[in-house]
Amino acid sequence: VLGAVGAVVSGSTALHILDIQGSARWVPNDLDIYTPLGKAVRLVSYLVKAEYYQYTGCHLSNYHGDFGGYTKVFHLEKSGRKIDVIQSCTASALHPIPYFWSTHVMNYLTADSFCIAYPTFTLSGRGLLNPLPLIKHRYPRERTLSVMAKYQDRGYDFRLYPYA
Repeated sequence: VLGAVGAVVSGSTALHILDIQGSARWVPNDLDIYTPLGKAVRLVSYLVKAEYYQYTGCHLSNYHGDFGGYTKVFHLEKSGRKIDVIQSCTASALHPIPYFWSTHVMNYLTADSFCIAYPTFTLSGRGLLNPLPLIKHRYPRERTLSVMAKYQDRGYDFRLYPYA
């Protein structure tokens, strides 16, 4: 299914799969699937019709005050399991990844490959905070502080600079 629509799995699920040593301490809360522009509805339809997930809503990219990379997030749930299908604002499902708040979640899985964008930091339990929100004077937002705390509880540490 990922290959059919050009989608990737990213976020906490990709981190959990790729950070073998660190992931023993925690379990992801949801599955984030990123699609190219115009492909999200096809994936959501598949998940609803073939996998029996229930569509629970959708929000636009400005819902959380996010600053780029995607257009919509479709929310689905089945038996307490949650999936977010995130539609990129371009023809690449990878476009939103550099906008993530920290490097430790800038990883992805495709139908037949994977990428750890910052392997040295990620596999040693560290993430560099994305400077883009600092430039725009919007950092740290309350939502970012809450996910930082969640990942600190999972054993990850954060830096502003790679040498800090």
